[in-house]
Amino acid sequence: MNKKLLVVVDYQNDFVIGALANEAAACLEEGIAAKVQQHLSEGGAVLFTRDTHEEDYAETREGRFLPVPHCIQGTDGWHLYGSLRMYEDAVRDGVGFVDKPVFGSAALPGAVLTLCGGEPASIEVCGVVTDICVISNAIILHSWFVNAPVTVHGSLCAAASEENHLRALEVLKGMGYLVD
Repeated sequence: MNKKLLVVVDYQNDFVIGALANEAAACLEEGIAAKVQQHLSEGGAVLFTRDTHEEDYAETREGRFLPVPHCIQGTDGWHLYGSLRMYEDAVRDGVGFVDKPVFGSAALPGAVLTLCGGEPASIEVCGVVTDICVISNAIILHSWFVNAPVTVHGSLCAAASEENHLRALEVLKGMGYLVD
C-alpha cells in the first residue's frame, strides 16, 4: 500500500500574512491547493507540517535565533493559510498533520509511515520557508526513506529572499533531490 506522499511545509498564516509575512508565499496558495487536490484525487496522501510554538517561544533556542514570535499554537497565525485551512476543519482520508516545535520534525517519519501504511512510493515537498523548514524537513524525509524519490517543487516554495530560496534549491539538487 505504498502511496505517493505530498508534504506541505508550514504554509501558515504567520508565514504568509502574519508575523513573518512574505509576499512570495502569498502567491503560492493556488498552486499548493491544486497540488493537494491532485494528490488526494489520485489516491495519494498529504501531510501538512505546522510550525507550532508556545507562549515561551522567546526563551527557546529558535526564539533566540529568530526573535519574532510566530505560529503560537491556537492563534490565527498558527492555522493554515487561505483555502488550505479547510483541511484543518474536518477529518479527511489521506490527510495528516505534524505540529513541530523546531525547523525539522523528528515526528515526521512516524507520521509518514502511519499515513502511507509504510514507506511512500514517492515524496513531493512544497511550502515555506525554503532555506529553513523546507530544507530541514526534506533532508529528514530523504534520509529516512532511502528508496523513495524526493521531489522539491521550487515553484511552490518561498523564502525571505529569492537568493536564499535559490541557494537552498541548489543545495538540495546537489544532494540528489529532484527539484523543479
